Amino acid sequence: MVKSREKSGQLSLDVLVGLTIFMVTFIFILQYLPSIFVVQRSDISLSSEAYRVAALLAESPGYWTNGTYNGTDWQDHWKNGDVTVRVGLCAGEPGEISIDKVLNFSELYKDMGYDYVAEMFGVRNYNISIQYLYSNSSSPVYSYYNGKPLLVVGKPVPGCGDVVRYERVVYFTNATFIYNITNLQKGVNRTRILNVSAPIGTFTVIVTNTSLWGNGWGSWVQVKASKVGWGGPKIVRIPSNGGNLSPGVYDLTNQISSRVPGVVNLTVISHNVAGYVVYSSAGQYVAGRIAAKLVVCVW
Repeated sequence: MVKSREKSGQLSLDVLVGLTIFMVTFIFILQYLPSIFVVQRSDISLSSEAYRVAALLAESPGYWTNGTYNGTDWQDHWKNGDVTVRVGLCAGEPGEISIDKVLNFSELYKDMGYDYVAEMFGVRNYNISIQYLYSNSSSPVYSYYNGKPLLVVGKPVPGCGDVVRYERVVYFTNATFIYNITNLQKGVNRTRILNVSAPIGTFTVIVTNTSLWGNGWGSWVQVKASKVGWGGPKIVRIPSNGGNLSPGVYDLTNQISSRVPGVVNLTVISHNVAGYVVYSSAGQYVAGRIAAKLVVCVW
C-alpha cells in the first residue's frame, strides 16, 4: 500500500503571489509616506510663520527693553546699543500702521542686517514689503514715500520651490497729503502747485459744495501736468465735457499717473467749488483711508 505525501507545510502558488504583492506594496508605502508628511509639515510650518510675522507687524506696536525700562516706541530706541527690540508697525487698531515705524524698520534692516531680523521673527528666509492693493507676485508694485519704496526688506523671492506668501490689508495714519481747493473769492480761481513724483497711489478730488456764490454754474477743477521739454502742459479737467461739476468724489489716479513719468509739477485750478485733493504714493484711497497691503513671503 502506497502512503500519501504530506502537504501540510507547503504554500500554494496563489498565496505566494499574494504575499509577494502585499510585501512589495507595503515596502513602497513605507518609503513613500514619509516624503508626503515632510512636505505637508513644511507647508504648514511656513504658513504659520508667514501668518505670525504679518500679524506681529500689523497688529502689534512692537516693543523695546534694556532690562530696566521698556515701551512700545521702539522706533525711538532701537539705535541704543543696550536694547532688545521686536519690530511692530501698528499705530492703533489692528491694521493701522505708522509711517514712522515703517521707515525705522527699513533703516533697522539696513543697519542691523538680514540675520538680525530673521532671528527677531524666528524665520529662515523671508521677504517683507508693502505693496499697492492691485500688486501681484509676478509684477510687484511697491508703495512709495518721498520718492523711495516704503518697505522692501529681505532676500529676493525665489521663482520656484516651497514659498508661502501671506498678504494683509493695512492703512496708514500719516501718509496722506491733503490740499485745500476751496475758492475764497467769487469769480477767482484757486491755484495750487504740487511737486509730484511717480508712482501715484491716489489722486482724488473731493468736492463738497458747488454753490458757494448762490449757484453751481461754472464749477470745475483742472489739473495741469507740466515738465521741462514737454512743449506744453497735459491737462485733465472735471467734468471733461466742459459742463458743471457736482459734489462728489472724483478719482483721477489713472489719468494723472499716465501723465506723471518721474517728477513733475501739477497745477490744480478750481473754480466755484469747495473741497480738497487727497494725494499719496503710499497706497490707494479706500473708504476715506490710504490703504495698501503688507506682503510677507517665507521659504
